[in-house]
Amino acid sequence: MLKYKITLLLFCWMSFIAASNGQLNYNIKFKISGLKDTTCLIAYYYSNGTYIKDTLKIDHFGRCSYKSDSLPQGLYALVITDKNYFDFVVNNDHKFSIETTVKSPSSHIIFKNSPENELFQNYLLQTRDKFDKMRDLETLMKPFTKKDSAVIHTDRHDSIASAKRKHDTLAYFSKKVDSINKELISYRLAIVKEHPDSFTALMINTMKEPDIPEIPILANGRKDSTFAYRYYKSHYWDDCTFTDDRVLRTPVFHNKLKKYFDEVVIQDTDTIMREADFLIEKARPNREMFKYLVWFTTYHYENSEIMGFDKIFVHVVDKYYVTGQTTWITRDINDKVIKKANKLRPILIGEKAPNMIMQDTTLQLVSLHNTQAKFLMILFWDPDCGHCQKEIPVIKDFYDLNKSKYGLEIFAVCTDSTVVKWKKGIKKFKMNWINVDGPRTLTGDFHGSYDIISTPVIYLLDENKKIIAKHLSAEKIGFFLDNYIRSLKRNK
Repeated sequence: MLKYKITLLLFCWMSFIAASNGQLNYNIKFKISGLKDTTCLIAYYYSNGTYIKDTLKIDHFGRCSYKSDSLPQGLYALVITDKNYFDFVVNNDHKFSIETTVKSPSSHIIFKNSPENELFQNYLLQTRDKFDKMRDLETLMKPFTKKDSAVIHTDRHDSIASAKRKHDTLAYFSKKVDSINKELISYRLAIVKEHPDSFTALMINTMKEPDIPEIPILANGRKDSTFAYRYYKSHYWDDCTFTDDRVLRTPVFHNKLKKYFDEVVIQDTDTIMREADFLIEKARPNREMFKYLVWFTTYHYENSEIMGFDKIFVHVVDKYYVTGQTTWITRDINDKVIKKANKLRPILIGEKAPNMIMQDTTLQLVSLHNTQAKFLMILFWDPDCGHCQKEIPVIKDFYDLNKSKYGLEIFAVCTDSTVVKWKKGIKKFKMNWINVDGPRTLTGDFHGSYDIISTPVIYLLDENKKIIAKHLSAEKIGFFLDNYIRSLKRNK
């Protein structure tokens, strides 16, 4: 199903889309047999989404046209319904026509005066045909890849003969699949060679995966175990451009970029920051690509679910937003992004936790920084929080069993409640640790300081009150502490 959307964030941060790489005087005519007196949508691909460009009125004969003085080059779609649409290319052909049928528009499409679209359509048909053939062969292979435990061979020779037939059959089908795949690769390479400036060649190059050569043998006679990864990473972007923003208006570049950061690059904050800087600078010669790479790394790591990756977001903001390089967004949006980074900066992994001085149940002031413990857990909770009802008993069990083992103490901050509810909650959960009343504080807005939007929220500190983990779930506390202690021993 084709999904098209326009979100406020994308509109504000990526408002440069419609104005980028425009080409003049486009006139595209459509004729859709079986459709009349209705409307269709023109949509365009961008990043990982599809967005509405315009609405077209279909006349009684199934005809409509789209004219534009400036149209970004890329992949577009004429949307008849959510499940009924077809793709077409806007590239070097400015005036062309498209004819098809309403029942199966992608299968019966005819282009006139558009070699670009004819090439693209042939590519789609050839690719679909090859994949269908390979899928059919893989279906035939399945019975020969399963172990048949119900069959008992009483004759050893029969068993050997059966195994050989299975092996030969699998080898035959595998050879067929490999042959078809090689045909498809050759076909794609021919397009790139014969039509290097075409949009189809651009997409093929973007989708290419590194072809890893034979793994070399080291001096000790063993295969180089890291060669495949190192080669794959170093050649990942070989045929992909960072200076042609047409790739942004495809469904492939975003996925390739996301895969690189999430699966190819070692998942370490410093490594990712170096890679982000490298790719952003690689894209700098093309203004639209530069904008996109900055936006992608900002959005991807601001919303990352991986603990500690907010440091990457802060790094990108400091390098590009604070220095005034994000000129395509409004001053207000730029300031809000910087404000968010400044809010996160004091609570990044490795930073000393902001102090909190609050009253306990006896009205005595307790300071977070003066609380002595090898490991200190800050628990932000609320008696009326449904999720707290599930998490706190797990934390309680862990604390009672492991307090001495880890030298653990808990500094529990009740975020928003009356004193009566707070004390009732402490009694209900048998919270035998340090309990303080958040609203009664001498240290200002702890919600803002610790970015507390909902509860429960857990921070883990070392004996120097340095943040070593945050936003952990209750069941992962022990697992994290064990790994952290092991890493400290390895470093020593």
